[in-house]
Amino acid sequence: MVTCIPVVVGLIAGGYKLAQSPFSQRRYRRILKWCLGGTTVFVLINVGLMVAMPPGGVIQFLGWARWAVSFGAGIGFLIGYYEAKAIHREAIAQRSSVRAEELERRRELLDYLNALLRHEVLNTANVVEGYAELLDDVAGDETTTRRYAGVIGRQATDLTRVTKDVRLLLLTIEEEPTLRRVNLSEVLDDELLKVRDRYEDVETEAAVPDDVYVMADDLLRRIFSNLLANAVEHNDVRPPRVTVTVEATAETVTVRVADNGPGVPEVERDALFESTTGRTDHGIGLTIIGRLADRYQANVELTETGPEGSVFSVEFPRPDAETTESRTASADKSPAPSASR
Repeated sequence: MVTCIPVVVGLIAGGYKLAQSPFSQRRYRRILKWCLGGTTVFVLINVGLMVAMPPGGVIQFLGWARWAVSFGAGIGFLIGYYEAKAIHREAIAQRSSVRAEELERRRELLDYLNALLRHEVLNTANVVEGYAELLDDVAGDETTTRRYAGVIGRQATDLTRVTKDVRLLLLTIEEEPTLRRVNLSEVLDDELLKVRDRYEDVETEAAVPDDVYVMADDLLRRIFSNLLANAVEHNDVRPPRVTVTVEATAETVTVRVADNGPGVPEVERDALFESTTGRTDHGIGLTIIGRLADRYQANVELTETGPEGSVFSVEFPRPDAETTESRTASADKSPAPSASR
């Protein structure tokens, strides 16, 4: 009885552990077969021993049989459990190998697509855009020809922009980020200047403190170039107005980009920064913003939207003292722009 108790307790604990294991139910049946097989073998062996050395009475016979059944079941369970565990590990290894091969094939495909975009699509779009400019130059006073040349040129420019955005997405997938302290104030100043150059009628306002730093890399500016472009391109109010503000605390740096447009349609709000599948308005730009925000451990969200405009917020973790680099700021550094155009 004393020697049977640990085995019975072990079987009960083993059954509980088996219920918590990741094994499939097919493995349960095989473990049960091992238990029954172990019990049968152990009982047969001990029956032979009983014939050779008959027990002294019924009680001794039953005790001997109980011992043989419990030990046989316990040993069978251990064999079945560790066999199932080995099979499970082998299956995981095989799946990992298959996933590694699949990832390698996908990487090769991404490399091909990147080369295709760089050498074929982008070059072709540049050629089309160049010929559109030539056609516009030679058109003279032919209004129709100039209008068609303008359409061709704008479409080629859009194709170039989308191609570069796709290449950027491929880059964020293929490369691990190497982050450093980046002057966010300078990035915002540059992007505001670019949006004013690109859209002549846009009005911009900015409240950006000097020398605000975040952990990022050279792709940081693409977050704000896309946000600012969306704020103007999806705005049917004339003139379009964009306001950029920066709020820095001890823990975070938050950039808010507000516009006076018609707002984001409700059907697009839930998955605004995710896959572009099925979305026809804001396009791939916001997907890139979401990917880059993840790259910098930042949080981007649509904080306000309605018929009077939308506000997008990007919240970065503030670099701590251990990650700061020494910097030299010139005494005559010009302040961030805060006037409207």
